[in-house]
Amino acid sequence: LAQAYRKSLVAAFSLSTMGHSVASLVSGCACISRVKPSEPEVLRSSAKQSPRSAPVLQDDLVPGPIDAQEDEADRELNLQAVVEDSESCEVVDGALRRECAEAVSFSAANSTELISAGSSSKPCFAGRWLVHRTEGDFNAFLIDMGQSWVIRTAARTLNYGLGKVQVRCEQISHNEFKFAKILTDPTMRESHIHVRVGEVELHFKDDIGRLTATSRWESDKVLRFDATADATSLPLTLLMYLTSEGEFVEEMISGRGTSVKYIFAAQN
Repeated sequence: LAQAYRKSLVAAFSLSTMGHSVASLVSGCACISRVKPSEPEVLRSSAKQSPRSAPVLQDDLVPGPIDAQEDEADRELNLQAVVEDSESCEVVDGALRRECAEAVSFSAANSTELISAGSSSKPCFAGRWLVHRTEGDFNAFLIDMGQSWVIRTAARTLNYGLGKVQVRCEQISHNEFKFAKILTDPTMRESHIHVRVGEVELHFKDDIGRLTATSRWESDKVLRFDATADATSLPLTLLMYLTSEGEFVEEMISGRGTSVKYIFAAQN
């Protein structure tokens, strides 16, 4: 009996020891599984911690044209703002066209009166003016001036400022003017230019960006600005004159000879 009792104790001890060993083995496996994840998990973890490890497309390595380098988020934001502004303009477009048509007859009489009142044959640009028609290939002109796809698209969406671009002119003398211009781009502030013909270098902004220019009379009827775009150093000629119908004209000529015109009617 004593011998049998000893054998039972030895068996019980062996079973207890085996149980602890199995528990330790299971616990150790669990620890290993937590410390060393499987290969797919390692790849996923590496991808999360190192976003630059993603493969680089060939297009990202090769510089593209200026249009392709525009930031996509900014492009969508700018175009959305432009389109929304354009839709607002379309609501009043008919009224603006009627207003411009009515103003043309006033413009001719008003300009003739202002010019005849002066002691010089030089034109008088004084008054408020609104673009009621345009002439020329504006897209080609903007390309000549190095404008991006975003700016060209926005300008086309806004119909190149038709019924929107306005100029106010205070004429101090036949050689001194103060211009204020509402631009096509709705995100840009009003541009102000104080012109003393032939005296000072001018720095001002337009829809194609900031410009540096000098002024002179090309003839008694045409005020000329020889300008350079600050961002691109591209040349630009700007002419201001009145038509026989009393319209005020801003003609812009690129260095490649592309000419476009803003034709304004006087606003009474």
